[in-house]
Amino acid sequence: MNDGNDLEVAYKVLLELETRFNQKPRPGNLGIHGPQIQALTGYVHVFKQHPHPLIINTAILKLADWFRSYNNTVKLYILKVFKEASHHLEKVMNVDETVRRILPILGSNDPIARSLTLRVLGCMSSIIAEKLDVQFGLELATYKIELQAAIWASDQICEKSSRFAAVIFPKIDKKLRDSFIPLSIKLTIVKIFRHMHEDIGMTREAQNTCLNLLNDPNADSELVIVTLRTLTLLISKGVIDRKEQVRKK
Repeated sequence: MNDGNDLEVAYKVLLELETRFNQKPRPGNLGIHGPQIQALTGYVHVFKQHPHPLIINTAILKLADWFRSYNNTVKLYILKVFKEASHHLEKVMNVDETVRRILPILGSNDPIARSLTLRVLGCMSSIIAEKLDVQFGLELATYKIELQAAIWASDQICEKSSRFAAVIFPKIDKKLRDSFIPLSIKLTIVKIFRHMHEDIGMTREAQNTCLNLLNDPNADSELVIVTLRTLTLLISKGVIDRKEQVRKK
């Protein structure tokens, strides 16, 4: 099958999925109904069978529309599609438009919707890592559920953007020093340091924070273990003196 025929087939499939998604639910059906689940699952198959940039772009824009307009149950299923399709997202051509449809949800008064949005943005890290509006949006998380999502998204974006690593470092450092921050949060955010190896200055700052944690006599043993692992990964990738790594039992 040539490209023209393949595109025609793929567009027909997308149209069928959209029609199925838009079917009216039966009375009393809440959240999401069967045809919508089937339609969203179908997008994953389309990406696998027709990974053409035009198809990926069209599909992602439609999913972004639905993500913006529908309830949290639908948002959750769309997030699953984005996770499955994350390696295809570099083919999206209208990145700014996709972000424009998704990002405003971070301004809603629903922390669950905001947390789902943060995770979708994290899935898109390969194409949005340098976008300042996205980076700013990650810093607004307050509720625990969205804070966890923001940390996950930040980890994904830090892997792709040394600029974002520099922006977020002071905030991570502050939280790690704060005795009121739960251990579960510290165990997660300290791992982000493993991505801060592109710039030698940034690497040294991350290393120093890790060393300070290891030298703290009151540090939790679990945090010490995670910090050591993170420091090892950081030093193995960064251009710094490995002799400075601390061994702590």
